[in-house]
Amino acid sequence: MKTTLPDPNQFFGIRFESLGGLGAHTASQILATAAVLRLGLNGAHFSTYGAEQKGSVVRSYVRLASPKKTIRSSAPIESPDVIVVFHQALLDNPATIAGIKAEGTLIYNAPKGEQPAALSRLPATTKVIRVDAQGIARKEKSEPNAALLGVLATAIPFLDVALILETLSDTFA
Repeated sequence: MKTTLPDPNQFFGIRFESLGGLGAHTASQILATAAVLRLGLNGAHFSTYGAEQKGSVVRSYVRLASPKKTIRSSAPIESPDVIVVFHQALLDNPATIAGIKAEGTLIYNAPKGEQPAALSRLPATTKVIRVDAQGIARKEKSEPNAALLGVLATAIPFLDVALILETLSDTFA
């Protein structure tokens, strides 16, 4: 299957903001694998870690491009199209949502409740999606990263939910 990015001449960047042990690295790796092997895109994935222990900050990046556009950078994505936040407490750090594009999408994991004050720093045109990934994971006997990956695949029109699910299933089969 061939997929077309919103702008085939530009990179599409996704940044996963997480804490060690929540599965952001695995989720971003699955997304990049699906994009390259099943969606026909060029893609690159890499992560940066704090102290490489559970609970330290983890940032994972997925850079996607049309099949004709070469990806030559493994630099952090400073201006992502999408940011996926694995733990609501990370929103208190301004760096978590820094750089999101004006028309970007923020997906964050949090149970029902008040909207975090940090979201007021987002551009007014940012699409914000709140999901109780922990609750979904508990109910489905899964992991929060799988729930967040499903929301991401649903929210971004050029991603194919079925193909990402297939990659997820193959990874853990």
